[in-house]
Amino acid sequence: MMLITTSHRPTRRTRSFGHDLEKVFPNSLYLTRGKKTIQDLLMEAYDRNYERLLIINVWKGNPLKMTFIKVDPNDWGYLGYLYLHGIKLQREMGHRDVRPLREEMPFVVTTAKRVGLDHVAFAQAFAELTGGTFVPRGELSLQGIANKYNTDVLGVIERHPRGMAINFYRFDVDKENPVGPLISVKIWIMEDGRRWDYKEAQGIGAQGEPGQSKE
Repeated sequence: MMLITTSHRPTRRTRSFGHDLEKVFPNSLYLTRGKKTIQDLLMEAYDRNYERLLIINVWKGNPLKMTFIKVDPNDWGYLGYLYLHGIKLQREMGHRDVRPLREEMPFVVTTAKRVGLDHVAFAQAFAELTGGTFVPRGELSLQGIANKYNTDVLGVIERHPRGMAINFYRFDVDKENPVGPLISVKIWIMEDGRRWDYKEAQGIGAQGEPGQSKE
């Protein structure tokens, strides 16, 4: 599905976040960045038959931004970015022994029940960023969606006091509760122009937008 790495000189928490994501994106791999350039990473991802490259950027010791890149030697490109309020690691949610999914299965994205249109739009965008499949929630249970699409893992877009949140379920690990990581998102931007900003949505005066660093 995807190759996951970080910006140069990541913190321990950022590396842990990368390892957590490896455990919820099926057949994906966390790779220590070292001195690799973006081009090196794209070639590594291509050689491993991944469709996406995910780079986690750090600010003040914590993950700040997730950059998603399409892996294609003839048509690679940036797909979009998530700017984060914060994260909660799997171990902080009571799950310390989750194993990576070393097999192909659908990564399905849906929403919690009774969320707004902004949440649905983000769920669709997140499915595009990850190469996953968006499924409208309707009245279906999360387990029902997982069974229908023959998968053990769901990404669920939820309400959050300061924006939106992404939570992850692994039904082979816990059939009732999310395993995490929990990702709080304050801004999402797609390269095609779609975007959402928590401050703008709340009518709060912007103090300047984070820089569009590609590294």
